Amino acid sequence: MTPRAAVKRWLKWSVEVGTTWSGIANLYRGSRYFQTGHRILTYHRIIEDPTDSHSIHPTHFKEHMAFLSDHFPVVSVEDIADHVRGLKSLSQQSAAITFDDGYKEHESIAAEILDQYKLTATFFVVTGVLDRLMNAPVETYLDWDGVKALHQRGFCIGSHCVRHLSLGRLTAVQVEDELVQSRIRIAEELGIVTSGISYPYGTFRDYSLETTLLAARSGYAWGVTAIHGLNHAGTNPFLLRRTSMTCGDGLKTFRMIMKGSLDPWAIVDRWGYRFQRPKANMLE
Repeated sequence: MTPRAAVKRWLKWSVEVGTTWSGIANLYRGSRYFQTGHRILTYHRIIEDPTDSHSIHPTHFKEHMAFLSDHFPVVSVEDIADHVRGLKSLSQQSAAITFDDGYKEHESIAAEILDQYKLTATFFVVTGVLDRLMNAPVETYLDWDGVKALHQRGFCIGSHCVRHLSLGRLTAVQVEDELVQSRIRIAEELGIVTSGISYPYGTFRDYSLETTLLAARSGYAWGVTAIHGLNHAGTNPFLLRRTSMTCGDGLKTFRMIMKGSLDPWAIVDRWGYRFQRPKANMLE
């Protein structure tokens, strides 16, 4: 594990344990806010030797899915988006599963475990990587055949833009091009009209209200961020919150996360996002 991943893991663990042992998490779970909220989980890499903060071990991922299967209704992000818009009612607190970036193990490890527990998920792909327009290692990322295989297995495919750039750093014309062109390529390759966008990086500096308006104008129905927390009826469907799974998140940690112990991390998202990503890597 890299020093940065270790520090982030320690900080997250401090929040999780602190809210649990202090009783704050217990009070929070008794609130209507928690009980009527719906959680969207984010995964990136699933590998045997996770070294960065966005990778987890396959054993941990399988433990997460087994726990979800036993304790939560797992729905699609589309279902949660329809709920917040008032188009669908989710009576029970539910969870949705998402994956960013389109790594090769999504088609193998992730899909096989999801199928084992009969769980649905949404995979957000970077079309510039799939089209080999970017300097990304082919052994690391899916190709279009891999994405098609996921779609044929019944999983949802969403856009993660063309070049995985922070939309907050682009002009309106550039943002719209990223949104529109990625959606077009997915339609051309899969024959579907994708309704969801995952904003690359997804922190407060990586999107704006203008971004959400451009996403709507580009034909999307909802968008997901990297801001921690729950989603409720009335939430802006283009500002859906997600809970990120990171290196070291075993079953014990996952239980705490699903019980809301990490939700105060939204304060870090709000005020500390400038320190969370020291440089804009191509994919993260």
